[in-house]
Amino acid sequence: MSDAGLSLSLPPETLDALVERVAELVLERASGRDQTNPYLTVAETAELLRAKQQRVYDLLSARRLTRYKDGRRVLVRRAELERYLAEHGTSRVAPALPLSSRTGLPRGLPS
Repeated sequence: MSDAGLSLSLPPETLDALVERVAELVLERASGRDQTNPYLTVAETAELLRAKQQRVYDLLSARRLTRYKDGRRVLVRRAELERYLAEHGTSRVAPALPLSSRTGLPRGLPS
């Protein structure tokens, strides 16, 4: 075998794209996220929802998301979560009542 060095010439655009992709893969692996895995843990699901883990358990109990078990671990399908976010991604918080309608409410405990 020869100890001759290998040389490869790439256009700057190709090299930039390659460097970007390698950086994405390194960051993905360093963060512990596997974008190819079709299942998410409750913690990963909560992170994507930007909510607490209890919110995920509430969605599972209400059957808005499907629970999959792997031994003791609870998993959620990534595709199902993405579909849920597409359908319910916006906040559904009721607007505050106008001040005039709140003035007639009793305050405090009756004596």
